[in-house]
Amino acid sequence: MGEGNRHTVSILESLLDTTEMVKNPVEVFEKYRKKHGSTFKFNFGGLRKTIVTADPDFLEYVLKENNSNYHKSHIQVKRFVEFQGKGLTNSHGDYWLRQRKLLSLGFTRSRLTEMLPLQLQVLQDFMNDFDAEASKGAVNIHHQMVKFTLRSVGKSLFGSQMGNEELERFASTIADIQSFIVKKVVQPYLMPWYAISGQNQKYQEMRIKGDQIVLNYIEKRRAEDTNESDILKLILSTPYKDTGEFMSDETVKVEILQLLVAGNETSTTAATWAFYLLAKHPEHIKKIRNEIETVFAKEEISYKGLHQLSYTLAVLNESIRIRPPFWMIDREALEDDEFNGIKIPAGTTVVPYIYGVHHNNKIWDNPNIFDPSRFENGNEKKMHQFAFIPFGGGPRVCIGQNMAIMQILLVMSSIIRNYDIELADTNRVGLHAMMLLKPDGPIQINFKKINS
Repeated sequence: MGEGNRHTVSILESLLDTTEMVKNPVEVFEKYRKKHGSTFKFNFGGLRKTIVTADPDFLEYVLKENNSNYHKSHIQVKRFVEFQGKGLTNSHGDYWLRQRKLLSLGFTRSRLTEMLPLQLQVLQDFMNDFDAEASKGAVNIHHQMVKFTLRSVGKSLFGSQMGNEELERFASTIADIQSFIVKKVVQPYLMPWYAISGQNQKYQEMRIKGDQIVLNYIEKRRAEDTNESDILKLILSTPYKDTGEFMSDETVKVEILQLLVAGNETSTTAATWAFYLLAKHPEHIKKIRNEIETVFAKEEISYKGLHQLSYTLAVLNESIRIRPPFWMIDREALEDDEFNGIKIPAGTTVVPYIYGVHHNNKIWDNPNIFDPSRFENGNEKKMHQFAFIPFGGGPRVCIGQNMAIMQILLVMSSIIRNYDIELADTNRVGLHAMMLLKPDGPIQINFKKINS
């Protein structure tokens, strides 16, 4: 399927698209993908040489086969280390592998099974609030999913002792800092202004206060002996296999914060799009509801049962194909390389364009049509391994993808079991593509309670 595409977007075209790139980079990339094919060369800001690819063979080469030559870009890593510290999401080499091995223990099937009772309690508390909101009229589904996933991810990381209000205040601070980091990534030419205007100092002071909250919590948890199975407890009680040493408090802080930011935002975005697409295509709701009743009946929800929701999962997969939370990722070539005749000089930025490969009509028939059957009856096993990569691919695939899927299936099952849904506003919802692919405005949905 490799295309060896050599098409290049001119420097002038790249310069003229600079403003639009800040507003809607997906629209710009789609314009050039349709014009030049799955792989094209682009100059960010008219200067930085970049190869954008939606070719699954090229993606597999960069993310898996020769992944050691392609690190996350220097600009992104530098910006995130500045405010987050060095952790799993922004490190490489031996340090990254060591952290990955330990942290992955928090996301095994057995660990997720242990965490399910806490997740179900979070879900029950959320549904009590949701029922009250839905009874008043149209609901902003993004706000509701922020509330659910923040509590779900937060409790998974910190345990039940961190209260919802404290968690929401803490997450609000993190979100503000995260937005500032994104600005620095996509508008690096404003760096001098951020320094002169005092914005750097403002957000660093916010970061320091947030860091101290986590450090205080880590100290408190070290002194306690609880039976909970949260990830913080796992990290604090599990030594590195190679040395027998434990993570320092500073390292624990960095990893917990990165997991909170990544987990909360990814699940929120994916769940929001899933409900939006279901509201646009309500013909799938009855089948999902029948499957939920068949699998669970009046039994308690189990981790095993969630994975028997094959049609519900197919609907979720189709929604994150059409609207992948990570619409792109970026890599930087360490050494000169070549793929299918495409020269990749050292220092070149390579963009695995996830939205593009998910909408590549050489892979998907009618890619803009919502069709869950793409993921039914083993169809997903017939597709290229890198044709569907909503959580990335290769060794750096998102560590929390199984937890994210579990959380979204939980909230989808609980709401669809009890409600019919329809869009309250039929105006088109556009894309706001920064680090994640979010809606460009609120999504209002009516939830109509069904008879038991």
